Amino acid sequence: FPMHQAIRALFLALCASVVLGGQGKPPVPPADYGQFETLAMVPNRGGLSPDGKWLAYGINRANRNNELRVVNVATGAVIVAAFGAQPLFGANSRWIAYSIGLSEAQQDKLRKDKKPIRNKLGLLELASGRTTVVDGIESFSFDGTGSYLAMRHYAPEKKDAPPADGAAAESDELPQGATLIVRDLATGRDTTFGNVAE
Repeated sequence: FPMHQAIRALFLALCASVVLGGQGKPPVPPADYGQFETLAMVPNRGGLSPDGKWLAYGINRANRNNELRVVNVATGAVIVAAFGAQPLFGANSRWIAYSIGLSEAQQDKLRKDKKPIRNKLGLLELASGRTTVVDGIESFSFDGTGSYLAMRHYAPEKKDAPPADGAAAESDELPQGATLIVRDLATGRDTTFGNVAE
């Protein structure tokens, strides 16, 4: 029995040390959860520019104050875009375009006011660090050389008014087009096309 009592005493001592040792740090309070970050996946080329000199990656936070980071690989300099997502490098590695979302508070306010939630487009010239923001852009794409950027606005919202006759009802069912802007990135000049469906 003395061996049995010795094992029991050792077991109780170990349990006490585990309980007392675990009380050293308090649990993380819920208010601090927003500081937890995860690395967001970037689908195109893993977030690396075609020339390999720039890296784009997203940071997602539990409080949804997400951001996009664009890093100069040689210098380590970082450019941060709040609520940035969907980065896309031009083929010539001179530009990166990305979608800019809204905070949860801004989205909640728009929903409450029954207004549409619309993203913006960020266009960053990598060499200079100059950023241009264009409001109300649903989608975007560079041409094959990286010299032009196509930016498609959101389609106009349908009116809730009842149609006057049957012909108007049929036309309301057709997809509505949106404004498409093609920007010459060398000159900054825009060419606009109206009512583009695709």
